[in-house]
Amino acid sequence: MKTTSTLLMAVFISVASFANPVQSKLSITVVGNKNIEIMVDNSRYQSQDNSIVINSLQAGSHTIKVYNLKNKGRNIFRNNAKLLYSSTIYVRPGYHVDITIDRNGKAIFNERAIRANGRNNDGNDDYRNDNRYNDRKDYNGRLVTAQTFSSMVQTLRREFSDNSRLVLAKQLIDRNQFTSDQVKYMMQLFSFENARLELAKYAYRNTTDQRNYFVVYDALSYSNSKEQLADYIRRF
Repeated sequence: MKTTSTLLMAVFISVASFANPVQSKLSITVVGNKNIEIMVDNSRYQSQDNSIVINSLQAGSHTIKVYNLKNKGRNIFRNNAKLLYSSTIYVRPGYHVDITIDRNGKAIFNERAIRANGRNNDGNDDYRNDNRYNDRKDYNGRLVTAQTFSSMVQTLRREFSDNSRLVLAKQLIDRNQFTSDQVKYMMQLFSFENARLELAKYAYRNTTDQRNYFVVYDALSYSNSKEQLADYIRRF
């Protein structure tokens, strides 16, 4: 009887696990291109903000192609598109793969595990639908590794202006957490003081060691900028 009960319990747990599997997820954002079309396997996706989120994605290999459309409202089947990015990726079961592609077709990959209760392994709520995140300011992301940060820096350096570099940097900040030293390093990639100051303000909320944020002041050249940052932090 005991053996039978143990077997039934094992079967029940197994069935419950299959009934509520941890799904995989894929999100893709393209920076600096207004009209794009994204293909994942044989499915086409279009978005107003050049980004998509696919929930309940089957684990395994997936082919991604991103096209830059010459005319708004057209599609890739009307000889109207230029291939910007093409790759095959592997998505592990129960993982969220986040890809950011710059205007030159270079990609930054982030991967994190999704808990069975729908939360990321960093404790933040996972995304609930296929729209962009409803409130980006409430999403804190995860602390980037040294290797990922190095890849981010190289991608930022490829941007041709402070404005485009700032747009990309903000998107990276929205998805990740950084140390104060990493924020300082990113600030030094910008040519103009106003861009460095704006980045310092924007990154503060997603900095893990805010008590050490004084180190970023070294990346600012003018005392007025440092005062503005200090005032922002006091009011944060």
